[in-house]
Amino acid sequence: MQKNKYRIHSNALFEIAQSRAFTEKDNIEERFDEDGKIKLVSDRAGADLTLSLVKTEDGLAYLVKWDDSEEIYKGWNMAWEEFVWCLGVVNKPIEEAAKKAAEEAAARRAEEAALAAENAEADEVTEDDAVEEIVAVVAEELEK
Repeated sequence: MQKNKYRIHSNALFEIAQSRAFTEKDNIEERFDEDGKIKLVSDRAGADLTLSLVKTEDGLAYLVKWDDSEEIYKGWNMAWEEFVWCLGVVNKPIEEAAKKAAEEAAARRAEEAALAAENAEADEVTEDDAVEEIVAVVAEELEK
């Protein structure tokens, strides 16, 4: 199971945003920060990527902010698509590094297995030599 590449800051608000428009009964006024934003989702990679609910002159909107870039969307779907696209860009180097690390680990395991097989083969030869040597010593003792 792959872990989410984003963090949901409020499940209730996230679910409302996905399914319908916010209404008075949702009572979200006290959740806005001093800048008039409610952070809904952020990335886990630490790239300063967020999707927030914001107050605008026209009412509520969604803000996708990444570093020094920000875009405002009236609808959830467009904002979410932009957030997911940015998330893919943020996580691509991380995923490539993880894939490379996994490949290197697999190569290391294969090398270790080959070395272990060689050592086991060498040990078998040594055991055979030891048995032959013991048989020779016993045979010499019996001849005496």
